[in-house]
Amino acid sequence: MNITSRQLKAFLLTAQYHSFSRAAEDLYITQSGMSVLIRKLEDQLGFRLFERTTRRVELTAYGEKFLPIANRNLLDLDVAAANISRAASAADRRLEVGANPLFAKTVLPAVMREYAKRDARLEVILHDGYRNELAAAVGTGEIDMAFGCFLQPIPGMRRKPLHRFPLMLVAPEGEVPGDARGARWEDLAERRLLGAPAGNPIQQLVDRQLLRVGRHKPPEMRFHYYETYIAMVEAGAGVAVLPSFCYPACHGHKVAMVPLVEPLVTVDFYQISSRGRRLPPGSEEFSRYLQRYIAELAESWALADARAA
Repeated sequence: MNITSRQLKAFLLTAQYHSFSRAAEDLYITQSGMSVLIRKLEDQLGFRLFERTTRRVELTAYGEKFLPIANRNLLDLDVAAANISRAASAADRRLEVGANPLFAKTVLPAVMREYAKRDARLEVILHDGYRNELAAAVGTGEIDMAFGCFLQPIPGMRRKPLHRFPLMLVAPEGEVPGDARGARWEDLAERRLLGAPAGNPIQQLVDRQLLRVGRHKPPEMRFHYYETYIAMVEAGAGVAVLPSFCYPACHGHKVAMVPLVEPLVTVDFYQISSRGRRLPPGSEEFSRYLQRYIAELAESWALADARAA
């Protein structure tokens, strides 16, 4: 037996109106189409549902017994469909994002907490990882978008710039070169320098600037993690050039952070997402909020530096 919801609706409407024509209007079909639906339903059930007269359509005794069954089944179907629809909507309001461990630790938890006050319907799931891992996760659809210094275009990816962070010098307290305006690149020519592996795009940017001021030797030590840089600077192992989004990670350590000038060099911070995949509802709003939050946060760091100077 293959009874459809449309047949049940046709039966219930006919029973309600005692009229095929009135029921047909509600289903947006012809009266003859309504008669066909009821006749096929009766054929499947094996009994007549209605007594037809010239003026009125009345339920048979069997039709009276079938009426609550049809009502209950159609109601159950509507409730189940509504529940699935709500679950699907909730799933669509789930945004999976990724960032490097430092940004994921120092910035995104506060952003997610504050954004939840504005839109509690959007569930934001955070993943941490490094540049290549994040790009791969976006490419496979494991996450929807990632944030970081994706300085080179990535095939199949959209890049949206979120902020431009200046490079800063991190030095042990009391050992800061330069003056009130900041440290100069030439001040680093002979300093013991901590850096990243040679393939790191930010390190390549730093190396190009150091070449211009006559430093040709590589960093004395290289690290993958920003937290290691900061801890080693605090221990007196050397100085480091880091993007200013490392500013909050430096607090709690006995280090000084000063801008690098002559020239001021910046690093673009991007959001990446797959060109072949539509972002979930709510993602654009979250992205705009993150962009504003980062800008306000960076301004507060600059003001803090100005007050310290």
